[in-house]
Amino acid sequence: MAKKLVCVLLSAAVISCAGTSGGNSAPANNMTAIPVRGNPDMGKSPVIPPEISSALEELAEMERSGGFVPGLGLAESNVRERSGDYAGAVLAIYKELAWAYSMGVGNVKRETVLEALNNLQKPGTIVLFSEEARKQTDGAVMAILAFFDSRWEEAEKHIRSVYGNDTEADGYSRWMLLVCSLERENSAKENRSAYGSIRSRYASFPEYWYRGARMGMPNAGDYAERCINLSPAGPFAGECRSILSKTMGLDPLDASAVKTRFEIEVLVKAAINQGKPELLAELFPLMGLPDNPSTLFAAGMMRALASESIFRAWFVQEAKKANGRLAERLQFISRG
Repeated sequence: MAKKLVCVLLSAAVISCAGTSGGNSAPANNMTAIPVRGNPDMGKSPVIPPEISSALEELAEMERSGGFVPGLGLAESNVRERSGDYAGAVLAIYKELAWAYSMGVGNVKRETVLEALNNLQKPGTIVLFSEEARKQTDGAVMAILAFFDSRWEEAEKHIRSVYGNDTEADGYSRWMLLVCSLERENSAKENRSAYGSIRSRYASFPEYWYRGARMGMPNAGDYAERCINLSPAGPFAGECRSILSKTMGLDPLDASAVKTRFEIEVLVKAAINQGKPELLAELFPLMGLPDNPSTLFAAGMMRALASESIFRAWFVQEAKKANGRLAERLQFISRG
């Protein structure tokens, strides 16, 4: 039964649960009484065998040192379910889905995540599970849905109720609580500090950087830029471009034209490697903006290319067809 909860939650998603390991979810005989997360009102708290506790620590350290990669959430969910921590298992799968959604992976859309979560609330969906599993699962889904729907006060209440016993300083529920607090305009210094302190574990999550950018973290522009670099076409990139453009003193209407340094470098390298200056046309909307760090950085890189005849000729040609700031900048660039 260990993989059934994983498969139920992922049944609406494109992420496969075929690779999750099976096994008996009943507690092993040789276990140390280590309480896991859960609401005391949900019944007797399960216990975690030492080998499972070690496995969770190893997974957490992998995320801290190497960053989250696809499959870690599935692995954690399977481990937690085997120990009877069904609420933790649901949260681990949500982490997997949330990462895929924020990265724009495959067909994982907002509706996909909602359908996957709602599947667990359908009557009779997991009838093979115990009453305790049912209670933990219901509480977890309630908390996660409130968070996903940005109902911050309600989400914080449910997360504390279900996951309040979690002592892991950088656990996913801890990150969610910090988001709830900061999104409710409680930008206390200690909360911002705590948010920054768990960065290593969530550096590969676009949503970590997105929330930091919009919640008043220092260097909000840097947070927005990191989110865009991780997932330039993801669900959070648009708002992050707006935040980045604001930090540059630009009109919010210009946000769609803004590029990060990394994006500019990728385009320039592609143009050089392929010998196709026309690839740089993607930077033209940016080159038409008022002076800002992003435009000036792109202009500097493009001007360096004008030493090559193929690029200089193309810049001259495009300058004749352009108007306004774009024409002026292309003329400047073409002089090398």
